[in-house]
Amino acid sequence: MTFAEYWAHYTDVKKMLMFLALSLAFSVICVFYIIMIVTVQARFVPRSERRHFYYERANNTIQRFYEMVFSGASILSFLALYYLIDRFSPQGDFREFWDNYKDFLLLFMICFSIIFNNLLDRIIIPLKKLSRSERGSVRLLGMVYVILIFLYIKFIYENNNYDGFIMYFLGLMIGRFIYFDASFREGISTILESLKNFPLLILGLAYTGFMAYTGFTSDYLLVSNGVLVSTFIAHIFMIVAIFIVHHSHFMSIFIRKG
Repeated sequence: MTFAEYWAHYTDVKKMLMFLALSLAFSVICVFYIIMIVTVQARFVPRSERRHFYYERANNTIQRFYEMVFSGASILSFLALYYLIDRFSPQGDFREFWDNYKDFLLLFMICFSIIFNNLLDRIIIPLKKLSRSERGSVRLLGMVYVILIFLYIKFIYENNNYDGFIMYFLGLMIGRFIYFDASFREGISTILESLKNFPLLILGLAYTGFMAYTGFTSDYLLVSNGVLVSTFIAHIFMIVAIFIVHHSHFMSIFIRKG
């Protein structure tokens, strides 16, 4: 299939709305699951502090879940873009330029993904309940999130096309601590903070798995254009669903300030 044929397939209005409805439904299920867990946690808090604890913890946990999805989508964005350009660029001057400098261009795409992440969680869907350290720890775990997706693609789909990306991200994660942290203690602190979000990692992977399964079984997502690109497309729908849930203020019915 050509790029134009893929575009026509993915922009079919009926299929788009059906896939968005599924994404929206599962997004609401994830949020209600978080609310249920926080409700149980609140029972162990003194009654006088219970309403405040519930309000703050529920909002904070939901927004950390959103950040997990945004982080994964941001990383997948530049990988999908890299894959699409490398696959569909026609022969000519641009193709020659791409072949010569694509490794350097990948660095610019990484910068774009950071901007994309900031645009999502600060402007489009402001996550005001997250501290700087919480945001950073979730983004770090977002790298693990993407690596696990790659491993799923490799061993379940038996697709070895992304081995280079897997090694790249493992190196990036190791470098995150060796070169960019001020001290070993700070690195350990970041890891421990990230581990607190491990249940949200599982929830995010479940959301992604559900979207991928329904997308591929319904033939809306296509393996032929790359599982990586299809997974990123699924994340676009996940972001739109989160946008609708967040800005509809529907959850304020269940999460009221005490």
